[in-house]
Amino acid sequence: MMTDHQWLMTSQALNTLRKLRKRIQAEFDITLRFSDFDFESHLAALKHRTQDEQSRALIAELEGLRGSPFQVDNEGAPRLYRGRQVLVEEEKKRDIYEMIYGDELALHGGQDKKPDTPVKMYRGRAVSS
Repeated sequence: MMTDHQWLMTSQALNTLRKLRKRIQAEFDITLRFSDFDFESHLAALKHRTQDEQSRALIAELEGLRGSPFQVDNEGAPRLYRGRQVLVEEEKKRDIYEMIYGDELALHGGQDKKPDTPVKMYRGRAVSS
């Protein structure tokens, strides 16, 4: 998603946005705020949901002023570190060995690596309770 909002600073874009805001408020009872970080993804979603042809035409006009179509941001922007994408943890917590070996975990002794009971540590040393 484009983070440069210079296209919003033209009088034509602002007038179109004001008209579109009123129409979206009337149809969906949603208040669009230009300062929202996901403003453009809201417009992309509303483009497909609206039944009003005039609203679709206004969104298409804004896409023309922007220079590229609005896209729905389902996953969010990829996290980057020094220009490379960062691995995002999944919902289900997975062991690093399971991530590497997958179904072959048993062949690599992955089941032997996990202790049955957690060991309590104090200042780097195992403590018995």
